[in-house]
Amino acid sequence: MDIQQLNTEYGIADQLEFIKGKGGMPFIVIRNQSATALISLHGGQILSFKPLNEENDLLFLSSQSDYIDGKAIRGGMPVCWPWFGPDPKGLQRPNHGFVRNHCWSVARTAAADNETKVFLQFFEDYKKEKTWRQPFALTLEVTVGKSLRLKLITRNTGDKAFSITQAFHSYFLVGDINQVQVSGLEGYDYYDKLDQGTQKTQTGILTIAEEIDRIYTEVKNELIVNDPSLQRRIQIASPGNETVVVWNPWQKASEKMADLKNDSYQQFICVETGNIAFDLVQVLPDEEVCLETHFNIVRD
Repeated sequence: MDIQQLNTEYGIADQLEFIKGKGGMPFIVIRNQSATALISLHGGQILSFKPLNEENDLLFLSSQSDYIDGKAIRGGMPVCWPWFGPDPKGLQRPNHGFVRNHCWSVARTAAADNETKVFLQFFEDYKKEKTWRQPFALTLEVTVGKSLRLKLITRNTGDKAFSITQAFHSYFLVGDINQVQVSGLEGYDYYDKLDQGTQKTQTGILTIAEEIDRIYTEVKNELIVNDPSLQRRIQIASPGNETVVVWNPWQKASEKMADLKNDSYQQFICVETGNIAFDLVQVLPDEEVCLETHFNIVRD
């Protein structure tokens, strides 16, 4: 993509500009009266969000991330679509779908009331693409203000219904994983992916002391990531959504990830909102569905 053309068509003076980022990828830099943010058109991925007067970023981004076409960036907030996790059909398609691995286009940008909005789109050439044969239009609406708000809108542009799973794969920066507490999951059932998918129930506030990979179901609460080390709380609200994944690879799994330092697991936790596992969403012809999540930092 031509950076100069993107700035001419979609740049906003003193607030939003396009730059050539790592690996030559086009990035969007936002600086408004409420916050700063960095968005990669590769993957339609939020890489950074930091409200003004906040010392630390909301998001963790691996210093060993790859910035190449066809591969996801490790950290930030990847978009998982049209499936979450391994290929549901076992066709060796990429984990978490294909939209986080390729470039999105810019539909429009806007600014109002100390907020900046970016609308990104992803269209798949379903007649040629072997990974997916259903026509669709995918729109990601990003609002950068005092809080970060995301909407992922899936429209079925074909004449047959299809089903999806989806999520915002949020990597939250934390000061010390051993001190982190996640509240709002108490009493909810979850499937423990590290214990053959056994169904269990969360007792008390969640703390992390080892590798964790859980799918919580029918969650109706706002979630809070309490981070005493950074003296803040991250509030997560996902209207209309009831599935949550909590993941941290801990040391052994981290050592197997080439794009993650061995000790980086201590500085992040993934709390992912979406429609995941058995929570399939059917999209009827000429209809659309929306995944929405809000993120807010509160100082202690």
